[in-house]
Amino acid sequence: MSALPLLIEFWNKGIKVRVEGSELALTAPRGVLTPCLVSRVKNEKSALMVSLDKIRKKAGDDWVEVSNDPAQLKAFADLLAVSEMRERGIVPDHYTATTECKHCGLVPIFEGCPSKINGCPWCFNRLKGLPIPRAPHCEDYDDE
Repeated sequence: MSALPLLIEFWNKGIKVRVEGSELALTAPRGVLTPCLVSRVKNEKSALMVSLDKIRKKAGDDWVEVSNDPAQLKAFADLLAVSEMRERGIVPDHYTATTECKHCGLVPIFEGCPSKINGCPWCFNRLKGLPIPRAPHCEDYDDE
């Protein structure tokens, strides 16, 4: 299970989470780190460490800079969370438009995408045999 949403929640609250050896270290503004949040960290420690490792791998050579900037950490976590949603065939909240992909057909997509494209984010799912959500056809909603 991914802990990316929990990491994003922490960073939004100003809580810094980092791996030190085999342990997690948290730094938070006074009063923010409640007993409930501490319990969540203990319960999801391994998932948090895996998620942080995924971010570290994606950041590559920029990890030192990224790891010290909560805004960049959040951006990487958001990106990975959307990627994980797509891999499970779940439409991200910001995919509010549709497009006609040459390979996938009518699919949900982010606003501003052209109405017809040669490839879409769902093409990665198609190539891996993963689910592709279908956008509703306009005729499904026509009044009769």
